[in-house]
Amino acid sequence: MELRIKQKDLKSIEKHALESFPFECCGLMIGKVKEDVFYVEKVVPADNIHRSNVSFEADAEFVYRAIDEAEAKGLELIGIYHSHPNMRAHISARDAEMMKLWLNVAWLVFGVAREKIIEKRAFVLSEGKVTGLELAIKP
Repeated sequence: MELRIKQKDLKSIEKHALESFPFECCGLMIGKVKEDVFYVEKVVPADNIHRSNVSFEADAEFVYRAIDEAEAKGLELIGIYHSHPNMRAHISARDAEMMKLWLNVAWLVFGVAREKIIEKRAFVLSEGKVTGLELAIKP
């Protein structure tokens, strides 16, 4: 399984993560899923209404509108991204609980330090367990 994302979209998320530091950033990835590949077509940054360095949440109406707009274009919500300030990119216990609400959605997590992306990793909750996704960056 893999998450395919364009370099420009990845850079957009990195910028969002760095600008949000020391708080977590969050956003949505819109696209299609075909044969175990998550194809990102669009990245939609969100405001973290928690303004926290250990949790995130996007406004429910914002998420609804983004999904509605995606579906009108024949796309769907395929992923959620967020950052972990001063930590590695991993699925926290809180993330694992949230993943249960968003089955078959890729999670792209960025470990961020001041002015630097430490690492980026993608995951999905599949058959009750968190599995890593290959991150395929396209030009």
